[in-house]
Amino acid sequence: MISKKWRMTEAPPAGFSQELGLSSFHSHLLYSRGVKARADLAPYLNAERGITYDPMLFPGMNVAVMRLRRAVESGELIGLFGDFDADGITGTALLINALRDIGGSVVPYLPHRVDEGHGLNPDAVHYLKEQGVSLMITVDCGTTSISEVDLAATLGIETIITDHHTMLPTLPAACAILNPNHPDSTYPFLGLTGVGMAFKLVEALYDDMGLPWPEHLLGLVALGTVADVGPLTGENRFFVKRGLEELNKTQNIGIRALAESARLKFGSLDTESLSFGLIPRLNVAGRLGNAGLSLELLTATDSARAHELATQLEHKNSERQTLTEQGMQAANEQLEAQMSGRGLPSILIVKSDDWIPGILGLIAGRLAEQYYRPAIAISTAGELSRASARSIPEFNIIEAIREGQELYIKSGGHHQAAGFTIPTSSLPVLEEKLYAVAAEKLRDVELSPAIDIDCKVPLSMFTRENFDFIQSLAPFGEANRAPIFMTRNVRVVESRQVGSEGRHLKMRVWDDGAAFGAIAFRQGDKIHETQRGVDLVYTVGLDTWGYQPKVQLTVMDFRPSR
Repeated sequence: MISKKWRMTEAPPAGFSQELGLSSFHSHLLYSRGVKARADLAPYLNAERGITYDPMLFPGMNVAVMRLRRAVESGELIGLFGDFDADGITGTALLINALRDIGGSVVPYLPHRVDEGHGLNPDAVHYLKEQGVSLMITVDCGTTSISEVDLAATLGIETIITDHHTMLPTLPAACAILNPNHPDSTYPFLGLTGVGMAFKLVEALYDDMGLPWPEHLLGLVALGTVADVGPLTGENRFFVKRGLEELNKTQNIGIRALAESARLKFGSLDTESLSFGLIPRLNVAGRLGNAGLSLELLTATDSARAHELATQLEHKNSERQTLTEQGMQAANEQLEAQMSGRGLPSILIVKSDDWIPGILGLIAGRLAEQYYRPAIAISTAGELSRASARSIPEFNIIEAIREGQELYIKSGGHHQAAGFTIPTSSLPVLEEKLYAVAAEKLRDVELSPAIDIDCKVPLSMFTRENFDFIQSLAPFGEANRAPIFMTRNVRVVESRQVGSEGRHLKMRVWDDGAAFGAIAFRQGDKIHETQRGVDLVYTVGLDTWGYQPKVQLTVMDFRPSR
């Protein structure tokens, strides 16, 4: 296991706690989360009442609303083309539910991950035309689909694009392009995801029709925003906080069935429940087949059918877990063979004929986390190979991949994640390029992850008052991480390996009269280090298993005390 660097975050300036009128502990946590002055305090802590902006600030929104309202009121068939990941699925489900509620007629289309890939494609456009569609709305895609939008126009289909991805200098000839990155936009928040953009369209439509604000749809917005790792600041923080409230009392029978299948408890759903419970199950349909299964679940109106779909997704998720574990075992064996006494290369490249494209990103992500190096997993079944790449903050993976631009059938991505399709025969040339680029770029970089610690505290700090304050900082996620604490010289009074093959470590820890349960995921092999005092780095949360929720530490790292 790669050792981690422990770093203390910047402390607030002198007098900051007095300015806020709070304890130094509370003030420190707020300062680390962007509260730099008293004026920032109320908007942050009261996010559920917080910020939402006028959707008419998006260029093209007025045109989109007029065209969509005309389609609904005249009974036109509206095509919804969404991406196959959870952001696209939830955004498409949101539009289906919102438009059906006001009498709209819709036909959805989600592409197949392997056969079609990301983005709008000609076959989908022709299919929607055959169904009788005259207006098409894209969800979480479409910004770069110039030829496909032109094709739709020649077939008599007008297009409204809702997307949040980077825009190119040349834009599709759609009747409206709704995107926070639009060069003419005055919208003040750039962090909306695909489902967030779909919601803004519905918000504007409902307002134009004199209908109540569609609060009941915020559960889907929360799901998609967390799934797409949207920053939990500004409007997203408001959406997710209110969305979690909606999810915990949801009447969406599909979400209820999925949560029950995942053994989650309503009333205590949080971003962690979404990330590790609901979202993997929603994504698995697209990973192992067609995402339509998840879309049908989120729009189900029959309880028996919803439970049947949730059961199917549960089985697929178990299959996905098995395939990923088998893939990880094979990947680690490849890396061991590659090293043969030479140490790890700067970039990890593993490949197999047996891997399906849907698990490549999972394998690459796990390898990048385990070894703290950029990693690429490649499925080499057939004449064309497909790859997913995941990286570390110190290495721009899409920039590296562009070194082989002339070799690809297609490629795309961003700083931390990318993918490409390439002739299998070209892989040796590409690998040579990537190894050389990574060796050069990472030559003087210390390849070990850093944990940014908020405060050093005794375990006795976690009184009910302080625990409740920590919980008030939620929802936690991208750009609003859970507070991380360090406690030195903790005594481990009990420890045991749990999980498959003893992969995890369950502990009970004691310090100065305070004792808590603790879980250290994927650190079961460190059980021998618990025999004496340890220094812990951890987050604090609730263990909701069992009848009575208990405060529990989630240990990110630990080492013997000096």
